[in-house]
Amino acid sequence: MSMHTIICYSSWSDERGDHEAEHEITFRFTRGRPAVRYLRNGDPGYPADPHEVEYVSVCPPADAGHQRALDEACQEWLQDEGYERAVEIALEDIAQCH
Repeated sequence: MSMHTIICYSSWSDERGDHEAEHEITFRFTRGRPAVRYLRNGDPGYPADPHEVEYVSVCPPADAGHQRALDEACQEWLQDEGYERAVEIALEDIAQCH
């Protein structure tokens, strides 16, 4: 498991106008494992395990009344739109360390 960061950009509109925000999301990464069709002894292998990306925190934080909503939005984004990029960042960071 390793820790990494990714930038998330968001935009929205409300009665006060159009808004944009940039947040740095910190996440934990656990490398998955590839599928193995057969073991060396000929027994059946096992299916692949996907990479895991787990939300940790966001910076800058929201004000007290909105932090939970921001955490949930960032967590959802990380598991959906940001997942592939988060995996790329984590694998690049790990490769640079070795």
